[in-house]
Amino acid sequence: MTKDVAKVFKIVDGMDAVAFSELLTTDVNFRFSNNDVWTGREAVVSGLNYLFSKINGLKHDIKGIYVQGEGYAVEAIANYAMKDGKNISLPVVSVLKYRGNGIEDYRIYMDISPVMTYGTS
Repeated sequence: MTKDVAKVFKIVDGMDAVAFSELLTTDVNFRFSNNDVWTGREAVVSGLNYLFSKINGLKHDIKGIYVQGEGYAVEAIANYAMKDGKNISLPVVSVLKYRGNGIEDYRIYMDISPVMTYGTS
């Protein structure tokens, strides 16, 4: 059965880490950019809340969804609204693997440094 992965990104764009974590298995492995793997829902909530504290908004413009069995690759442009009103748009590919109805493995391939270092120079 095909999953509604576009819904996953709408939830992410709502910047509610707890609501997002409910889409994950309890033992999820989550890798964001070049960070270490976060294991478990609590680690994902903590990591995402840190990112969300840096920005005012997030909107993914999905360019393509590619399916292979229980795995999905999503190509998008991630649009970050910064605290001062500036927008930073970055290309991203996310790879999601499901176990049943939950995401057991989630990997985000992007260079997030323009967002994380914004305003520090």
